[in-house]
Amino acid sequence: MAQIAVSAARDAGLAFDQEQARRSVEATAAQWRIFAPGLLERLDAPGTPDTPTFSLFSLALSQRPADAATDALFANILAQQYRDGSWRMPGFSRPPMEESSIARTAMAIRALQAYAPAGRARETEDSARRAGAWLLQAKPQTTDEYVWRLLGLGWTGQDAKEVRRAARKLLALQRGDGGWGPSPHLAADAYATATALWALQTAGLLQPEEDAYRRGAAYLVRAQQQDGSWKVRSRAPKFQPYFESGFPHGGDQWISAAATSWAVAALASAR
Repeated sequence: MAQIAVSAARDAGLAFDQEQARRSVEATAAQWRIFAPGLLERLDAPGTPDTPTFSLFSLALSQRPADAATDALFANILAQQYRDGSWRMPGFSRPPMEESSIARTAMAIRALQAYAPAGRARETEDSARRAGAWLLQAKPQTTDEYVWRLLGLGWTGQDAKEVRRAARKLLALQRGDGGWGPSPHLAADAYATATALWALQTAGLLQPEEDAYRRGAAYLVRAQQQDGSWKVRSRAPKFQPYFESGFPHGGDQWISAAATSWAVAALASAR
C-alpha cells in the first residue's frame, strides 16, 4: 500500500525517501521470486488471488521492470480468472480491501496488462475482453465497488459513455461534507473518500481544481491525525492473532495504513 502512495508522490514531483521506496519495491519482488516455481505450478499463495494481485498492481504503479517474479505472478493470476471473466474468492470477505470481486477483477486486469509478456499478448487481450464484459454487467453495492468498476471499465477499453456513466454514479455518492462513505449505511471515511478521488482522477474524469475534488480533498485534510496518519475503523472479521506493525491506531492499524496510503495518493496532485 505504501508503494501506491509513493508512486503518486513521484508522479506529482513530491519529495520522498527514494532509497526506502526502492527497498520496499525490491522486497515485494524478492518475496515472489522465491515462490515463482510454485506460482507457475498453481501452488497458489495464501490469500490468493488478492495478495499476488495487490503485489503485481503495486509493482506496476512503481514502474518496476519485468523479471522472473513478475512473470510468475502474471501466469498465476491469469490462470485464476473464471470463465465468466471475473476473479473471485468464494466464501471470503474482509471489507473493504478483500470484499469485492469487482475490485479483484479490475485490479487483476490492470496488473496483467502492465506485465504481459510479448508471447502472451493475445491471451491478455482475451482476458481483458472477458473481464470488461463481466464488469459491464456487474452491479456495485459499495463505494469500493463503484470505484473499481469505473477503473476496470476504462482499463478494459469499454465505450466512453459507459465509463462516464460509471463516473457519474460514483460522484453521486459524495456526501455534503465532501467525503464518501463505504456504503449508504456508514459515515464517510478517509479510505472511501481517497479511493473515490483517486479513481476519478485516474480515469481522467475529475481534476483537482474542480469543486467535487476540492471538497473531497478538504474532507481528507480535516480528517488527518496530528501524527500525519488517517484513522479508519476496521470492519474486517478478526480471525488472526493481533500483532503490532508499528503503524498507529492499534487494532485499526491495517486499514488505517491503507487509508493513509490512498489519502496521500489522492492529495498528491491537489496542491
